Order: sequence, then C-alpha cells, then structure tokens
Amino acid sequence: MENEDYYFLKPGGIFVSRELTSIHTVLGSCISVCIWDAENGVGGMNHFIYHHAMSNIRNCRYGDIAVPHLIKLLTETGGNKNNFIAHIVGGAQSLIPESIVGDENVNVAKQILSHYKIPLSVIDVGGKRFRKVIFNNLSGEINIKKGEI
Repeated sequence: MENEDYYFLKPGGIFVSRELTSIHTVLGSCISVCIWDAENGVGGMNHFIYHHAMSNIRNCRYGDIAVPHLIKLLTETGGNKNNFIAHIVGGAQSLIPESIVGDENVNVAKQILSHYKIPLSVIDVGGKRFRKVIFNNLSGEINIKKGEI
C-alpha cells in the first residue's frame, strides 16, 4: 500500500490511528483485538497477555483492561461504536502443559466485544501455532501467518 506507515505492537500495547498504518505483532497464547471504523477512518489493535488483571495491577497486559481501553481510545479518536467491526486473533495453547490461558484470553475478548455489541469479522484463535498478524487499521484487512511453536 502506498503511503502506509508501519508499527510493531509489543505485548501490553495498544495502537490507534486515523493515519493508514500496517500494525504488526506476533502472538502465541496472547490475543490481539483489531477494531476499525471504516466510515470515520480510524482503527487500532491491542496485544494482551492475560485475561483478567490481578488485584491492584491494572494495565493493558490484561484483556479486561485492554479491550475496553482500545474501544475508549477509538471513540476518543473519532470512531463511532455503532460502526466498529472487530477481529480476534491468537490464543494458542501455551507451552505449559494443562494451561488454559489461551482459551481464557479468547473468552474475555469475546465477552467484552459482545457486551459492547461489536460484531466480529475474523476469529482466528486456538490451536498449537503462533501467529504473525498484519492489520490495516483503516480497511480492516488482516493477514495472519501461522508457524510452529
């Protein structure tokens, strides 16, 4: 794409912009929620590690903080919740046997987006493969490449 910026999103991060940006990240059991509003020209992505924040630790490494905060930032940047569409990506099985962190991350993302009545376009979750994600914040186009963990 011409005149496209590139941004690599690290775990615990959120990126929102009205400028055309190719947002990249890599996920294992983590989740990225990608949301865009094509009508108002704004979109963004988060990358959270765990489903729920523990006691007084409140930051965007946790899905119950990161997803509502992404929605808030998109709205403050000119987006309209009635136009939002979302993708959920990630949530692979952890390398730790018996861990359900990936599944719990997926569930919290789905629950919060359902609460805000934001429809889902792409859901690419679970399994045993890591994902490299490339998201176009204005069109909602997503490219997901999978590899072995």
